[in-house]
Amino acid sequence: MKRMTSLLWKSSRQLVPKGKYRWQLILLVLIAAAIPVTELLVAKLFTDLVVSGAGMPVAEIVISVILFALLFATTRIANYLQKTYRVKFFDKAFGADERQKTANTESWEWAMALELVNVLSFLTQMFVIAAFFFFLNPGFAAINLAFILIVLQVMGVLFVRQFNTQRGFVQKRRAKETVTPAERLGTRIQQAEFGTLLASFGVVVLFALLIWLSIEGQISLANTIVFFLGLRLQNTTFSSVSSALMRFARAKANSF
Repeated sequence: MKRMTSLLWKSSRQLVPKGKYRWQLILLVLIAAAIPVTELLVAKLFTDLVVSGAGMPVAEIVISVILFALLFATTRIANYLQKTYRVKFFDKAFGADERQKTANTESWEWAMALELVNVLSFLTQMFVIAAFFFFLNPGFAAINLAFILIVLQVMGVLFVRQFNTQRGFVQKRRAKETVTPAERLGTRIQQAEFGTLLASFGVVVLFALLIWLSIEGQISLANTIVFFLGLRLQNTTFSSVSSALMRFARAKANSF
């Protein structure tokens, strides 16, 4: 994971060399990270209404419904703005870059830049979700956090391996050796799906633990539902991180 972190950090400094653009990059990542937590807050409000709504005052129910609608709309709008603005952001950031680049290098840098935002956003989302879990049940959240670190360690190894593989393909093409599309794409997809598969097995174990804790009464019904939705979101994020990392490795190998 250390090698993966180093490559991501150096790439972000190479792609966004100007100070103000780095702050904008951080803002883009934070907006993306806030979206899943807001969705979990929406889920929390919804489950509380369903489970305990019958005993709540009418005024409180109305306020909860309005807050639910506002939060849901906010997540959709924020997601739209974040995904559309990042293209404009990198257009400005690359325009301020004084390095001389070929058209091919610039194309790969665009691919790497978009995947960099994806990777950083997904990783931040993962840890923000993990932090949110501590408000529901610290014990289960601690187990989940340890699981996340283990998965990221494995994905870091796969990422470095894929980067080295893609660099090898670049060197072969420069040496006029043949590299088939099946080789370039096949290895990337295989590594991405392998990381996703390993993460999914771990999430299944977490689901089983969640069910046991809920049956034992250590986690309330409403929080169990939120944990379930959060773990599903986290599993999707694992898949997105794994795929984005491998695409980033390919773009980086061809960029510099």
